[in-house]
Amino acid sequence: MSKEKKLNLIKLFGIVVSGLNLIFFALMALNKHEDTKDKRRVAEEGHAPLDEK
Repeated sequence: MSKEKKLNLIKLFGIVVSGLNLIFFALMALNKHEDTKDKRRVAEEGHAPLDEK
């Protein structure tokens, strides 16, 4: 395998890892946003929703 091909594979691997990292942090931010909404709803209602287990 040529040096140029190896370099391109390393670059591709870096791009894939960066993309996965971006997706991971976006999902974490979305989860935190949902938790904040849930806490706000519990604070407004005074209790957790009764239909959830």
